[in-house]
Amino acid sequence: MGVSNEETRRNFLKNVCVDKKLYACRQTHSQNVAMVDEGSPPVFEDVDGLVTLQKEGVILSITVADCLPIFLFDVESGAFGVVHSGWKGTGIVLEALRLMGARPEAVAAVLGPCICGRCYHVDEERRRVFEEKFGGGKYPLGTVVSGDCLDLKAANARLLAESGVKNLAYCENCTFTDGRLGSFRREGKNFTRMFAGVGGIF
Repeated sequence: MGVSNEETRRNFLKNVCVDKKLYACRQTHSQNVAMVDEGSPPVFEDVDGLVTLQKEGVILSITVADCLPIFLFDVESGAFGVVHSGWKGTGIVLEALRLMGARPEAVAAVLGPCICGRCYHVDEERRRVFEEKFGGGKYPLGTVVSGDCLDLKAANARLLAESGVKNLAYCENCTFTDGRLGSFRREGKNFTRMFAGVGGIF
């Protein structure tokens, strides 16, 4: 019998001595974000991001493999969240901020590892759609569309900056070129899904 992603995540947390309630989602490359509270199910359907106002005892998780994980923390209220942002879901971070009810100036955001803007080659239609929505300008992490490539980090950094988020950090590792990381484009059908979680672990 196969092991579910949820069970794999629980076992991982147990192995690293983390005893918190884990929440996950069945991702569909959407812009849907769910609010996690005490009555929430452990797994949300058709959701690509989770946020919570609970300060302790929970871990929110997604999986990624070339798409961009974004971690959010409201330093004033303690609310936090994590979202999975691929090209279809770019913009999901704004919905997460809305649900958190945070002042953008109070939010710390971290952009995790994803396929970089030099390796993410796409067809003409996808490039055109992405450029119409998020292209133009070079603020703050460079050009969103360059040739036939998309830069997920640059697009999300621009959205965060325009929304008023000033505290932004990012990982420079590219999932396609860094063999330590999971990459759908590099590994193909049997690709590695990376766990991205946020919560009061220690």
